[in-house]
Amino acid sequence: MKIRTIICFIFSILGLLALVAYFFPEDGIAVGSVRMKFPSLTEVLQTEEEKETLPTDTVSTDTLSTEELLQMRMDALKAEKESEFMTYCETNAARIYMPGDNIDYLDPFFDALEAARERPVRIMHYGDSQLEGDRISSVLREAFQERFGGSGVGLAPAVQTVPTYTLSQSVSPEGLSRHIVYGPKDMRLESKTYGVMGQTATLNGPTTFRFSTRDRQHFPHASRFGQITLLTSAPVKAAAVAGTDTLILNETQLNDRFFCYSRNFSSPRTTVSLTVDGQADVYGVMLDGQTGVSLDNIPMRGCSGTIFTGIHSSTLSPFFGRENVRLIILQYGGNSVPYLKGKEGIDNYMSGLKRQIEYLRKLAPDACFLFIGPSDMSTSIDGEMQTYPILPRLVEAMKAMAEECGIAYWDLYAAMGGRGSMMKWVDAYLAGPDYVHFTPKGARHVGNILYETLEFYHKFYRFRTGKDKLKLSADSTELVVDTTQVPSVHATHTDTVSHDSLNL
Repeated sequence: MKIRTIICFIFSILGLLALVAYFFPEDGIAVGSVRMKFPSLTEVLQTEEEKETLPTDTVSTDTLSTEELLQMRMDALKAEKESEFMTYCETNAARIYMPGDNIDYLDPFFDALEAARERPVRIMHYGDSQLEGDRISSVLREAFQERFGGSGVGLAPAVQTVPTYTLSQSVSPEGLSRHIVYGPKDMRLESKTYGVMGQTATLNGPTTFRFSTRDRQHFPHASRFGQITLLTSAPVKAAAVAGTDTLILNETQLNDRFFCYSRNFSSPRTTVSLTVDGQADVYGVMLDGQTGVSLDNIPMRGCSGTIFTGIHSSTLSPFFGRENVRLIILQYGGNSVPYLKGKEGIDNYMSGLKRQIEYLRKLAPDACFLFIGPSDMSTSIDGEMQTYPILPRLVEAMKAMAEECGIAYWDLYAAMGGRGSMMKWVDAYLAGPDYVHFTPKGARHVGNILYETLEFYHKFYRFRTGKDKLKLSADSTELVVDTTQVPSVHATHTDTVSHDSLNL
């Protein structure tokens, strides 16, 4: 028999088998009590490697119970959702750099947020002049209070030298002597007994402080407070007048340098007068809710963040503990950019920041820390506005510094677009003509980006801890939010706050 004839015979048989495999019913043919089956064409042509790499859900489910099948689908969905979360955490420009890539670093903070309606929680936002006017902080505060409860603008200085969006205040008589840790030498204290805001105002007799919240349309939570607290260095007499009510504040002595005077109101307030009589340094006044989240805006103009060791621990540590401070945000770096010269300058600055963070972590052991580095900043080089050449190196050094200190880092420089992004923000009226500071609209954008980033990690926290459940339906899969503990999130306020009304 010729070779050609043999080959034709073999291919004829294969073709016949292929036709049978193609047309043979998948469930076979019943012949009496016997069911005859034939492999499908796909099964016949599949290689061994393809069989080995088949996903688990393509394996025959004939022997699986309904419960086992649902669990297999659920496991696949969980893996898919976790992969989505991790992709963001590893690649997104707005991600938070966790120390040691520890994705649960912020979990203690999230635990406190979830319980804020039972035990109030405090967030402190320290920074440079980018925070002045309660910029950025006000967006975070309103969003956190809407989500987790709470009210009030938080901690305010006795004398406010820069108007804010959220609070109007005055003092009588005027001209109180002030000391600030980040100011010129003639305004500093050798004793280091500043308040937690890094400043004091000295009383020498009866003094009246008046507070009235602002922009109640865009800050409905922050504009109403249910509690007032006065912080001083020595005993005083204090009374609050709100409407027709006059309330004597109750004293709590934390140590021989720190006294608190507080009182709850019977209903939320928007204005209050506080009369204080005595000789003492006032560390600040807190206007808070009785439950939920409080967030303090603490701007320090011209500061690079290396001043905290200049504040005595006798005021910082008791405050952090008493107020259940669970997140401290440190937003610094921009003031140093124009003056840093090379690696040595950056290294010296990082050493100074490490000392501050180590000091604060000892005094606030229950708090998580988030360091926010500088935004993009531009300067004129050869007649063109360009990113400061040293800025990207500084950002990388700050990431390494935060990692060494065991705290989280948020890269504002990358989140706003990286090199050259400041010019685009200026063109879009999101930053000012100095190519350094955000406009009110730009600051709100930054606040929204930061809050949404934190909210993303909070969602991942709820997913990882099983507080958000996955549900399978007949035709879809979805992530179901457990609303029994936390209400839904709504958008933060719109970009319509008038800058002119602040008279900055």
